Amino acid sequence: MFASNFASLLSASVLLAYSVNAQLAGQTAKIQTKLDTTKCLAAASLYDGAPVVIQDCGANATSLNSWEVSGGVGVLGQFGVNHQYCLDVTDGVDADGTKLQIWTCGPRDDTQQFTPTASSTIQWSDNKCVDVTDGVTTDGNQVQIWDCVENSNNQAFNFVPVTYPASFTIAWTTVSGHCISAYSNATNAPVTIEDCTEDAAGQTWTDPTHTGQMVMYDDLCVTPSNDDSLANGTPLVLAPCDSSNVAQTWNYETGFSGAQITNLANKDACIDLTNSNSTAGNQLQVWACTAGNTNQIWAETNTW
Repeated sequence: MFASNFASLLSASVLLAYSVNAQLAGQTAKIQTKLDTTKCLAAASLYDGAPVVIQDCGANATSLNSWEVSGGVGVLGQFGVNHQYCLDVTDGVDADGTKLQIWTCGPRDDTQQFTPTASSTIQWSDNKCVDVTDGVTTDGNQVQIWDCVENSNNQAFNFVPVTYPASFTIAWTTVSGHCISAYSNATNAPVTIEDCTEDAAGQTWTDPTHTGQMVMYDDLCVTPSNDDSLANGTPLVLAPCDSSNVAQTWNYETGFSGAQITNLANKDACIDLTNSNSTAGNQLQVWACTAGNTNQIWAETNTW
């Protein structure tokens, strides 16, 4: 009983952590302030110059608080609402206290170019961040830009997904044209490196539960073999998806530029190209995550 409850709690904690994970390019999300996670950034209305304010997040996403972010973490891009308006620095004034608004999106408008960072800030220009004015989370408080301050909750935000990728592919970044694949619809089928092929079923992954599973075919998940061992050299295979098996969950949200894919049961275990061998059919493995290890850098491409 205890083991079952523990597994359920661990699975739930993974889901919670994953639900506020790094922002994906092209994803729509509600943006919570860490000052009060019941409060979100929202447009006050839908017209040029409408203020961007703190507002109760509500149970459901709306056209006012659902932001489509064109770039993922670390990528400069626009934050759009209602497919027409973008987060905008009023008159482009680069000064502490300049308020934020929405304005019709312009593809080359510097006042609308923001970067979601790995430290949970939303940066504009070189040293300004989106900031909850005076730290006040009362509905209607218009947000501003301010000098970026390390570890300031006034400038820290969670991205809570409204949309998720319909599917995704993952490619090795060191040498282009090689993708994570599985070409057999069977339990214990090897997960391999193969030449990337557009729209190939054996390279198209899904995550229907939004928990970090890499799913293919008839509900088969990327899984460490040998009783889910995460020891160095453990081969990766397909196995029936099990929502209580955290070893089947991966932080695969690497973005366009590439990153390590870590296992959510052990963040020090990574998907690794065995022996740096990109020959088609080489089975992938688990290996200790190592900074700069090119066998472990993968880039995700999403289909929405």
